[in-house]
Amino acid sequence: MNIDISATAAPHGWIVSLDDWQVSFDHLEDARAFVSRLRARIDAPHPWPQASERQEAGQPARAADAVVG
Repeated sequence: MNIDISATAAPHGWIVSLDDWQVSFDHLEDARAFVSRLRARIDAPHPWPQASERQEAGQPARAADAVVG
């Protein structure tokens, strides 16, 4: 995902571009805080759910999760 901050044509405005999506901010500090939080969330670990969590969510278990015994 490409994340960029740019000034708008308006006197005091900032745009954060996330690929083709744009979010407007009045203050550069707010735009930077948004980007910082977004990057932290993107970079955070995202573990795959365990088989029991998928079943509780109504998703079928995968064959790789089955215990052979």
